[in-house]
Amino acid sequence: MRKTIASIGFSILMLCATQSHAEVLDMSTLKCSDTASWSEDEAGLVMFWMHGYYGGKAGDTRVDFDAITAVAAKLSEACAANPDIGLMTALKTVVGE
Repeated sequence: MRKTIASIGFSILMLCATQSHAEVLDMSTLKCSDTASWSEDEAGLVMFWMHGYYGGKAGDTRVDFDAITAVAAKLSEACAANPDIGLMTALKTVVGE
């Protein structure tokens, strides 16, 4: 599973680097409902970003693939139950911050 997540993350980064247009997301404005139209690759990239964002805030430089997978599952459930809340807010409730 770790290799799959790492492969997805790397593939997404390579895909984004080769696209001719750039898309910029303001993570503070995304709602759970926005994620419904994302591909698995897009969702994986955002989860990887959020893991790094919160890890950086905590001073943790590790990448924990098991934690990313577990949090992604919980976040998916939280968003399905509350599609109108902010994605970052939902993440905070899931990780207990």
